Amino acid sequence: MLALPAADPGLLFWLFAPLHVLGLISVLLTRLPRASRVHALCHHSYFAFLFIVAGATMFTILTRSPWWVWSGTTFSVMCVGATAEWGRRIPGPVF
Repeated sequence: MLALPAADPGLLFWLFAPLHVLGLISVLLTRLPRASRVHALCHHSYFAFLFIVAGATMFTILTRSPWWVWSGTTFSVMCVGATAEWGRRIPGPVF
């Protein structure tokens, strides 16, 4: 497969920086403790940003841009941040 020519690094930064910030904010909003319509909207936005960041990562890899590292890191932090348990340990039932 032929790689696409590298895009302008400054342009890629200004396109992807807000995307990465919004993706990380969506992780924090997904971790809200209450279930409501807003919470469901946060979950949907999280998955949307997860797919967008994955697409941005693939795009930067195909263009051989060094920004793939930031996109990949954001994707990884989004995956771990949404699934990690940060609260107190809740004791389970005793048999």
